[in-house]
Amino acid sequence: MTAATTTDGPPHAEHALQGSGNLLFGNLAADLVHAIFQLILELDRVHDYDAPFETLNEIRKTTFYMRCVSALWNQFILSSPQYWCIVNVRAPQAAMVRTIERAQSAPLCIYSVKPEHWEAVRFDKILPLLETRQGQIRTLRLDDRDLYGFGTSLLRLSLPNLRTLEVVPRFDPYREVPTLAYDMPQLRHLKSTAWDPTSDVSWIQGLETLVLRGLDGFGPDLYRALGLCAHSLRRLSLRLGFSLEGLPPTPTTISIPLLEELRLDAASRGTVMEVTRRILIPPSAGGIIHVILEPGDLAAIQNLVDFLFPAERNAPASGQGLIEIDAETGLLVANYARGNRVFRFGIPDIAQGDYEAIRDVIQYLDLRFGHPVISVTISCNEPYDAEMLVLLASSNVQSISILTYCPGELANFLQTTIGKRKAETPEQADSDEGEEALGFQSVRHLAIDTKYRELEELEEVASVIATRQEQLRAKGKSTLEEMVLCHCYPDEMIFADAQSKLGAVGIRLWQVDDSQVIVDFYL
Repeated sequence: MTAATTTDGPPHAEHALQGSGNLLFGNLAADLVHAIFQLILELDRVHDYDAPFETLNEIRKTTFYMRCVSALWNQFILSSPQYWCIVNVRAPQAAMVRTIERAQSAPLCIYSVKPEHWEAVRFDKILPLLETRQGQIRTLRLDDRDLYGFGTSLLRLSLPNLRTLEVVPRFDPYREVPTLAYDMPQLRHLKSTAWDPTSDVSWIQGLETLVLRGLDGFGPDLYRALGLCAHSLRRLSLRLGFSLEGLPPTPTTISIPLLEELRLDAASRGTVMEVTRRILIPPSAGGIIHVILEPGDLAAIQNLVDFLFPAERNAPASGQGLIEIDAETGLLVANYARGNRVFRFGIPDIAQGDYEAIRDVIQYLDLRFGHPVISVTISCNEPYDAEMLVLLASSNVQSISILTYCPGELANFLQTTIGKRKAETPEQADSDEGEEALGFQSVRHLAIDTKYRELEELEEVASVIATRQEQLRAKGKSTLEEMVLCHCYPDEMIFADAQSKLGAVGIRLWQVDDSQVIVDFYL
C-alpha cells in the first residue's frame, strides 16, 4: 500500500462531521470516542523521542484502515486534527500537504527514514507550508541523509515548541556538520551524528536526552555542553572515536544527578577513561560501557569496572557474564552484567603472546564479580585453536556453545579443552587429580552447531563426553546435564547409540529443530 492511499480519503469525504459524533459507538460521547481511538492508534507515542519509526508508519496505516470502516468513522477522523499530526516527508507531497492542512493547529511530528533503495524525494511544496507553521513542530526526526537539506532549512527557523530533534549529515559526517538553530527553548531530546557543539549551546540547558554519534573523543566542546545540561540530563549516550584534543589536566568533574541511563561506546580506552574521570553518575543509574581494548589493558579494565560498580569496589559483586570468541580471527568479546549495569569490551587480533595478559584479565573479572555464571560461545574452524578456550578455564563457565564449519576435528578439540589436560594451577596439581585435571568442570550445558554440515564424528564426540562424565561422577563432582545438536544431521543409528550412551551417564542428548538457532554468534 502506498503512502498516498494511506492518507487520501474517499472522494468528497472531506467535510465537517454532522451531529455530536456519538453515533459511532451507540450513545458514547465524542470525547470518549476520541479516547478509544487514541488508545487504538497509540497517539500518546507519536512524540516519544525513542518511538520506533515503524510505530509511526503503523499509526498512519491504522488511521487509514479505521477510515474504511464506515462513512461516519471516515468523517469523524477527517474532522479531528489530532489524527493528522504525523508527517512522513517521503510520502507523496500532495498527500502530506493535505495531512498538514487537516492537522490545523495540532502539534506536528515530522519524520523520515531512508529507504532500502534510493528514491528521489521532493519537498518544495511541504517545506513552505511547514515554514508557516514552525510553532506547531514539536518533533523532527530525520534518520535520512537525503533530507539533510530539508532538515537544516527548518532548523534555521525559530522552532519555539520543538522538543525532539534527530538529524544526520548528508555525506561525510566529519566534513558536513549539522547546522542547528539556537532558538529551541523547549528542546528536551537531541540525537545527532557528528554534531560538535563548537559554538553557543546555551539552548541545550534543559536537555533530558542527549545521544551523539561519530565524535572525535571527549574534547573541551563536548565537556562544556555536558556541563550546561548536566542538571536536567536523564539519558546520555555517546559513541566516540579517538581523542584528537584532550581536556586540561584538572577540569572540574561534572555531576549528573538525575541520570537514569548511560551508554558509552568508544574506539579506545583513552577516550572512555577520559569520560569516566570527568563525570559522576548516581548509584541508581543504569549504565553500559562498550570499549575496544588491548590485551594488556588490565589497569583500564579495573578503573572502568570501579566506575560502573563503585558500591562494590571493596567487595565482590555477584553477576553474570557472556564471552564470545572467534578463534579464527583472534577476537574476544566479553560482557559482564550486574543489576542494571553492563561492562562490555572487545579485544581484537589476539596472538598467542597475548594469552597470559588475557588470562590475567579474565581471572580479575572472575574475582571482581564474585565468580559469576559464565556462558561461552566460540567460533572455530580448522586449525582449531584450543588455547583460546582454555584461557577461560578458571571462570565459572556453565554453558559452552561451539559453532564450526569444520566438524572433522571436533572430538580432538573437546578432548583438548574439556577433557584431561595439564593442571593450570598449583592447586590443581596438588589435588587428587595429579598433574592432569579435567577442564571446565563447572559446565552443565554443551551445544554444538556445525552449520548444516554432517557431524560424522558423533560417536567419537560422545565417547569423549561420556568418559569425562564418568571421571567427574567417580570424584563426586557436578556433571554435564545436557548436550544439544543443531544443524548437525548425524546418522540416525549413530545418534540413537550416542543418545543411549550419554543417557546412561546422566546426559540428555537432543537435537533442536532446523528453524532454531542455539548459537547466536554475532561477532
